Parts: sequence; structure tokens; C-alpha cells
Amino acid sequence: MYFLFMIFMLFVLSISITMIIYENMNSLEWKNALFVSSVHAYTGTGGPQVEPDENGIFKVKYPGVQRNVYNPLTVATGALKYYFDYSKNIDKEESKKKFINSANWLVDNSKEKGEYALWEYDFPWRFYGWISPPYVSALAQAKGLQVLILAYELTENEKYLNLSNKIIKSFLIDYDKGGFVSHENIGNTSIFLHIIAKPGLPKTYVLNGHTQALITLWKYYEKTQDPLAKGIFDKGINFLKENLFKYDSGYWSYYDLMENWSMINYHKGQIQQLKILYEITKEPILKDFANRFEKYLKYINLE
Repeated sequence: MYFLFMIFMLFVLSISITMIIYENMNSLEWKNALFVSSVHAYTGTGGPQVEPDENGIFKVKYPGVQRNVYNPLTVATGALKYYFDYSKNIDKEESKKKFINSANWLVDNSKEKGEYALWEYDFPWRFYGWISPPYVSALAQAKGLQVLILAYELTENEKYLNLSNKIIKSFLIDYDKGGFVSHENIGNTSIFLHIIAKPGLPKTYVLNGHTQALITLWKYYEKTQDPLAKGIFDKGINFLKENLFKYDSGYWSYYDLMENWSMINYHKGQIQQLKILYEITKEPILKDFANRFEKYLKYINLE
């Protein structure tokens, strides 16, 4: 146990040094880290570069991908940043224009699948052993859904509402049938929302992807009172109630159920997400694990 603890402490120290270096970097990719799809606890150098195109829609240059690409999650997150600026009167008209441009990209690049619709990724993803397209993301679906409902409120254009009604139905599609939802018990009362999903790809169960998707889905529910969104949210919370203990190593949080340790920023993010979900649901176990993960920061003096 002492040997394992020392290995862990060396890991934490190396991450701390890396984070200090990152925080002092002034390049565009680090200033715009908010816009980067967070699906892997990658700690190396040469991270993705993020920049807007001529219409303000964010594109990403990933190491190992030989072109700048549109990541649906990055586009949606950038759109939400523009909407925030618009709501705060920060470069109001330009922010509104770029928000609508981003929302229109989401409309134009959605894939109709009958009664539901998806945003499919069209470039290979380097983590978890390189994933070839197409694949989908629960978090991209949730963030995009939030953008669509805000765009509808802002413009009253039915195209945003119509697509949102199809996107929410994608939360009913099983992982093995081309969706991103895995059903975790026989009674279908517990589900997990996967941040990266493709039939045949091993399920990794990334915690922060699931919790972020639930928080974003709740924001959609608050605006629409859609009972379908509420039902999905409740089942996602049930998964946390039944499985959060699996993400606890005893001295740090796991990033996924492959028992990859969380980077410090992911660990802190999981604490905040669990606190937000506790405020929404008042489920004691969410607060208990948020507090437990927070204590781990104090134990190693990283709070």
C-alpha cells in the first residue's frame, strides 16, 4: 500500500507541475480551453488548437488529425459562450450573429435518423486507441440541444424547435444501435450517457461526460418542461446513486470505469458537477461523494 501511495503522489506531483505550466501558457488553445471537447484525461503536450472560422464557428486542430475539423461539442460550447456574451451585452450584435451562425451549423450538420437526429463526428479520435468515424457523443447532443432551444427563443424560427424535438429523442437510442445510451438494469430505471459512443466500441463510462450531460439536459428541461427530458435525467441520476462508489479509488476519483485516474481539473470538475446535481435533486449520495472527493484534495494539499 505504501508503494502504491508513493506512485500516486508522484503522479499528482507531475500533474501539478503540468497544470502550472499550462496556466502560464498564453497560446490560443489554452485561452480557449472552454471550447475543447473533454473526453480524455490527456496530460501530454501538443494539445488541440481552437480557432473560429470566418463565421465565428469554432474549429479544432487535433494532434494526429491532418485538418481543422468541426467538433459538434466545440461548436455548441462556442455557441453558448457567444450567447452568454450576448446576454451580458458584450459586443452584443456580433455575439448574437456568431451564436446564430453556430446554431445554424448544428441544424445544417445534423443527421436525420427517422424520428430522431444525431450529430456524428466525421474525423478519427486519437484517444482510447483511435476511434474511426462515425461516432456520437451524449454531451454534444445535450449541449447542442441547449443551443437549439436558446436559438428558438431568440428568433422564434421553427427549424430550431423542430430539430430539438428530434435531438431529445436520440436520448432513447441504445448504444449498440447507434446511440449513446446504455441501459444499466433490467427494469430500465438506470441509464448511462456516454461521451463517446459507437457500436462495438468498448464502453468507457466517463463520469464527467455523464454528469455534464445531465446538468445540460436539466437546463433544457427547465425551459421546456419536456417530460421525456425529465425521465432521462432521473434515470441518469439513478445510475449515479447506484454506481458512484465505482469511481472512488479510496484516495482520488477515477475518470472512467477503466480506472484511469482523473486529472486535477477533472477531479475538481466532478466535485462541482456533483454539487450542482445535488442542488437539483437533493439526493444525499451526490453530496456525500462531492464531499469525499473534495477531502482528497485537502489530504494532498491541492485544494
